[in-house]
Amino acid sequence: MPPKPVAAPINALQGSAFVRAAQDVAPIDFQAVARALGAAGHASDLDQRLAGRFARPVAVRAFADRIEATAAALRALGARAGGVCVVSALADPETLAGVAAAGLKAWLVDVDPFSAMFDTAHLRERLPEAPGPLEAIVPAAAHGRAPDMRAWAAFRAETGLPILVDATGAFDVVIEAPVPVVVGLPAGAGVFVACEDATPVNAIEARPFAGDDGLSTWPGLRQRLCGMAQQLRVLLLDSGVGFQPGWGMSWISPTCALSLPTDDAGAVAWRLQAAGVAASCAVRDRNLVADDTPAADRLAASTVVLTLDPNLDIEALDRLCDALRDAVG
Repeated sequence: MPPKPVAAPINALQGSAFVRAAQDVAPIDFQAVARALGAAGHASDLDQRLAGRFARPVAVRAFADRIEATAAALRALGARAGGVCVVSALADPETLAGVAAAGLKAWLVDVDPFSAMFDTAHLRERLPEAPGPLEAIVPAAAHGRAPDMRAWAAFRAETGLPILVDATGAFDVVIEAPVPVVVGLPAGAGVFVACEDATPVNAIEARPFAGDDGLSTWPGLRQRLCGMAQQLRVLLLDSGVGFQPGWGMSWISPTCALSLPTDDAGAVAWRLQAAGVAASCAVRDRNLVADDTPAADRLAASTVVLTLDPNLDIEALDRLCDALRDAVG
């Protein structure tokens, strides 16, 4: 039987030549490689990990800036500049900035008084009163609470209008994307856009996300936030404030929206800030065109939002709750 061929060893001269050749090669432009792979339909590792969270196959892309990604997603959906975009009357400034960056005119419409999100039945009645040609609808999730994605898919089929759901704070609960949805990354910087239809996602032209996405640390962060939520519920039993349904039990977000027994959320937020607590309330831009919004007005006046530090210990939570009681009076 003839002997098996044996690979010849590389001598020292050959090895040094290989080293010199490797040193002469220009550094790899990884961003250019990522762009080329994306253009060929190959998702990045981050995009693949994000897509794995969804119940059905979706296209996902992560972007560096929320406002830029929102505007680019609206353009990718075919929304034409100069038209009207229906926006929740409780939308935050970043959502409104993304709508404006797309060249659209925001029209603020009232929300459901219990969910603080759009009610499709009410919205259906109001659409004929739009102050101009309708180009898109941007429903907003309320402080991390889950929007009804299937309801929005049905509403899109009914109206024919592009719909982009703003669920920036709802990373914990968004696992469906029958319509495009913008979700914040758990590390606190960057967003991703997901949809079962890859066409609008692939058409988005915005800076890709780079940096710490927070996916690997999310399970531990989620556990800490849920533990804090349970402690806050116990500590604030006698305070007169209320929590969003399910917060800290069936879902969680780093923001804690509290319903106050009074309608002075602005003053309460100011007192909390003076005490060193990261607190805010809804700020209404009166220069924007708005429908009648009685429910949103009441919610804005009676809701204060805390941004929680997941590393607070029980003593720090006690101090936070004392500050809240003092602020509420």
